[in-house]
Amino acid sequence: MACRCSPAREMCVAGGGPQHEPVRRRLLVSALAGLLLAGAMMLLLPRFGETGGRRQTFSPVLPAPTGPYDVGVRRMLLTDTARSDPWRPDEHRTVMLDVHYPAAAGRTPLAYYAVAQDMTELGSLAWAPGEERRLGLRPDDVNWMFRTHAHEWAPPAAGSFPVLIGSAPPGVMRTAYGGIAEELASHGYAVVTVDHPYDAPVVELFPTRRVIRPSGATRTPNRAAADAARAADIGSVLRRLDRLDPELRATVDLRRVGLFGWAGTSRGTLAALAALPGVSAMASIGVAPYARAGPADPPALVIGDEPDSGPARRATVSVPGATARAFTDDGVILAQVAARYPATAARVRQDVGEVQPLAYRTVRRYLVAFFDVRLRNVPPVPSLPEPGVTVQPVAP
Repeated sequence: MACRCSPAREMCVAGGGPQHEPVRRRLLVSALAGLLLAGAMMLLLPRFGETGGRRQTFSPVLPAPTGPYDVGVRRMLLTDTARSDPWRPDEHRTVMLDVHYPAAAGRTPLAYYAVAQDMTELGSLAWAPGEERRLGLRPDDVNWMFRTHAHEWAPPAAGSFPVLIGSAPPGVMRTAYGGIAEELASHGYAVVTVDHPYDAPVVELFPTRRVIRPSGATRTPNRAAADAARAADIGSVLRRLDRLDPELRATVDLRRVGLFGWAGTSRGTLAALAALPGVSAMASIGVAPYARAGPADPPALVIGDEPDSGPARRATVSVPGATARAFTDDGVILAQVAARYPATAARVRQDVGEVQPLAYRTVRRYLVAFFDVRLRNVPPVPSLPEPGVTVQPVAP
């Protein structure tokens, strides 16, 4: 057997003589080190499904934003030292926020859903197993941490934009409005989605990484007190928003504010929300407010499953057959899960109805149109609703 020697070596032996032992040892050590490194990486990486080739983890997709702006997203922790927490009076009230905004995205990375800008890995791990069991999924059937269309910490676009505050209803996390916030931000709004700790299934405080569940409360306020706390949370956001992030200070126009999502369950709560500084439009998603709008309240929009029977001053957009959850990101995500895993379809129908993606498309379309008219003075553009959608304008 021929053997080539490098110029640096003085001896070359064909076959397996003693001179090859140091080389073998080095190769063995390198191979073992590689195996150990690979094993360590497997432990560190998130488990997104089995890797044996038997099945692949399914990643849902949020519809892409339709507006002219790229979207940035940041997460913020707000502590109101002037208030104690009604669920934990020994602590100051603290809420988590996501801020989606028009951005000069450049090459900044896209955020993960339910992770990087929403509740991070710990909160997702606390929430996902129960949801998977409820739907009849196996662990890791679904990648709940798929990429969104929002760019993490992207520089803001030039300009000052109206502010929209999205408050998820009791029992719902702010992540449920992530795709809706992307759509609104792409049309030129600074959109803040709020988690209300102890009144949501899971809230992770970042960067402290503390995970808050309702079971951690030391008191249980009644619904009226809980709603008052929620309204006060939104008030804290409006008072502090332009100081939470200096880079976004010029981006937020707190003279033009709209609220969407939860709208309270009493006349007092509705009045408190309407009286917040800058608020000039309110949109309730999923469930109409129990309290009727008063003559001094700002114009209101109700998006739900049936036309509103209330008096004037609030327009309604209804999609019969939808549920409250159908008008959140959960609607479009769960519909995709049911299409991939038919065994979950019956449960998903109970959760979100059978009118996807129509319901989700409708809420995004009409929120943009409503706030454009009310906060930007954009003339309304007459258009026919899609089949299956009923629009009831504000009565004169």
